[in-house]
Amino acid sequence: MNVLAPEPITLADDESASSLGPTAALNVLRAHVTDCTVVSGENGSKFAVWKVTLELQRPDAPADGHPSVAIYKRYSEFRRFRDQLARRCPASDLPQLPPRVSWYQSWRYQDVNLDRAWLARRRQGLDYFLNKILLDQTLVAANRELIVRFLEPQPAANGL
Repeated sequence: MNVLAPEPITLADDESASSLGPTAALNVLRAHVTDCTVVSGENGSKFAVWKVTLELQRPDAPADGHPSVAIYKRYSEFRRFRDQLARRCPASDLPQLPPRVSWYQSWRYQDVNLDRAWLARRRQGLDYFLNKILLDQTLVAANRELIVRFLEPQPAANGL
């Protein structure tokens, strides 16, 4: 785990949305939720920020590699994103996110939430969730703007 503040990156969509279908319109082949950075908040609490590496799709990319972009997201941002998708598509079978710290462990929240095994399971769950969303072409077509907004980095004013 690193303790460095993430740097914001801005994505620009300069390609036609109709070129290769709804998922291709996002220009994302796959997302990898990888490193976790522990950040200290203003009140002394600590939280994890997840590095999400997006493999981008480009028609002119060589067969052996694709360009990638890294963004950083908190678990709460994933939860907010899922809640927004659920409101927009109530009939959709959205994948679940990994669980929050249970109420009976909230008294030791910092210890549980930053435990290596807990973080490893959470990383796997976030990776599964995000890729399941990106591979659902019906969901992507109906929620393109929301998904693009989630995949864009947020300004540093949100506590990162």
